[in-house]
Amino acid sequence: MGLVNLPVGFLGAVPMCHGTGGLAAHYRFGARTGGAPLMIGALLLLTALLFGEFGFAVLAMIPNSVLGVLLIFAGLELCPLIRSLKTNEEYFVALLISGISLAVPNMGWAFGIGILVDLVIRKAKIKI
Repeated sequence: MGLVNLPVGFLGAVPMCHGTGGLAAHYRFGARTGGAPLMIGALLLLTALLFGEFGFAVLAMIPNSVLGVLLIFAGLELCPLIRSLKTNEEYFVALLISGISLAVPNMGWAFGIGILVDLVIRKAKIKI
């Protein structure tokens, strides 16, 4: 997906990625190999090439509530990862990133600040 982002950016496409949530959603709904993203990519590519704007209109008819349910299941798939946190400092950084990502529109800021705070906590050996 990353390799495809390079040339399509020059053609005016918006770079994109599946991210952790997308991979968790694929896994939650049964995908266990790299074939699932290839199949959905091929399906979307064929839809775009064969149906053009009509294909986009059909996909746009999917209600936001359906997408919301899919997002909930993807989130639930990621929830057990919280068990990997061991210390109060790790929980603090995770909550900080969560809070910042809710407050600002760009999650990159949340991750960047979280990484910096984590580095400061580790270097200064701060206990929470």
